[in-house]
Amino acid sequence: IEGQLPDAVKYSVRFAKPVVLPARAGLYVQRDADGWDLTLRHLTKGYPHLTGTVRAV
Repeated sequence: IEGQLPDAVKYSVRFAKPVVLPARAGLYVQRDADGWDLTLRHLTKGYPHLTGTVRAV
């Protein structure tokens, strides 16, 4: 989403399971009419480490 954000945005993040380092995780981004939904997931087990939203103000 870099370079696609407007000047003013509101971030909301919910943390779930901690990321134990060293680790690899997948960032999944879905754009909708209001902004972006983000999820950072464990690559093999699929559980979320965090979820978040980015919305224009």
